[in-house]
Amino acid sequence: MSSIVLCNTGADSLSKIDLDTFEVKKILFKLSERPVGPHGIRKYGNEIITANSYSDSISIFSDLNFEEIKNIKIGPKPNDLVKVGNKIYTICGEANSIVAYDLDQNRVLWELNIGNWPHSIDYYYEKELLFVSNLEENCTKIINLEDYQIVKTLLTPEYPTKVKISNDKKYIYICESYLGSDDNGYLDVFSIETFNRVTRIEVGTSPIDMYEDNKYIYVSNFTEGSISVIDKNLFKSVKTLYIGGMPKGILKKDNKIYIGDYLKGRLIVVEEEKIKKIIAIESEPNAMILF
Repeated sequence: MSSIVLCNTGADSLSKIDLDTFEVKKILFKLSERPVGPHGIRKYGNEIITANSYSDSISIFSDLNFEEIKNIKIGPKPNDLVKVGNKIYTICGEANSIVAYDLDQNRVLWELNIGNWPHSIDYYYEKELLFVSNLEENCTKIINLEDYQIVKTLLTPEYPTKVKISNDKKYIYICESYLGSDDNGYLDVFSIETFNRVTRIEVGTSPIDMYEDNKYIYVSNFTEGSISVIDKNLFKSVKTLYIGGMPKGILKKDNKIYIGDYLKGRLIVVEEEKIKKIIAIESEPNAMILF
């Protein structure tokens, strides 16, 4: 993986950035209605799938030529998605629901009310569980895919944004953003076996996304212009990197951290705790993947 592909929500495009040359390639949506508003992005096999908040759709791209090969109307304001087998599970913020779409049958199988303004989703393969953070309900709900029932609600005040299953499959990480407040947010940590809270780690204001490597969790603090670095063994924030702008999507490869600046339309490259490069991209860079 030597590239990043990211959503430009305000520009109705994707950007592919070569991490060796930092060359930027613009990828257009040729099938989706305008405006598109790509918000969430995932890669599965040789396909890249985006959740498009403004066109109420999801798009499938081939990773061979980066052409949009399919666009599916799915529901109002899709924010994020996961693919499991031949099904895509999309959370629709304005409909307060999760929608299951079967790619083989080319149809919606079911839709489930999941809570107020679902914002982020992740999947735990070992137990066939979906985790959905509900931004305006201050909770994260857990759905069993065997019977499509909500099996647990985790109370995660306030305004939970990102939910992620830890790399070792032991924990559930949730960003408590406290959006609209000057108060610091938290990274909430729950046991994936018991669903009990393990700890809450104070970070910066409006934490909105995260990336986990072998030693640390990096949390982007949207309104603070900073990155909180959390030691996974100590469950403690050990340093804060101030980079400016409004950091949103975040990834790490080798020794470099890559952060999308939603405010100024740029990709910030941090190495050895310093900004090493700033790359102009397009408006409102959002979710991103390594490619």
